[in-house]
Amino acid sequence: MRNPRLSVLAATLCVLPSVGIANDFSTVTRVQYVQECIQLNEGAMNIYEATHKCSCVMDKLAEVFTQREFEDANTGFQLKNLPGDRGGVFRDDEDVRSGISLFKKLHIDAYKSCRIRR
Repeated sequence: MRNPRLSVLAATLCVLPSVGIANDFSTVTRVQYVQECIQLNEGAMNIYEATHKCSCVMDKLAEVFTQREFEDANTGFQLKNLPGDRGGVFRDDEDVRSGISLFKKLHIDAYKSCRIRR
C-alpha cells in the first residue's frame, strides 16, 4: 500500500452503492404514504409540520422494509378489517399476521420517534 488515502477512497466507493439500495423506495410510494399520513393527521399539525413529520416516518419505515415488504405490510394493515372472506386473507394467515404486527409496531415507534401524536 503506497497510498493509504487511495485505499480508503476505494473502500468507500465499494460501500456507497449498498447504502442507497437499503433505502430505495420509489418516489411515488413515498409521496403516497406522506399524503395519506398528512390526511390521517389533518387538523393536528399545519401542512409544513405534517409534511416533515410524515416524511420522517416514511424514512424510518424505509430503514427496515424493502419497498415490496412495505407495500405488502401496508396493504395488509389497511385491509385486515375488511368484513368476511375478503379480510380473512389478512386475518387468518399466520405469516401475514406476523408481518402486519411487525409493521404496526414499527409504525408506532416511527410515529413516536418523529413526534406525531396519535
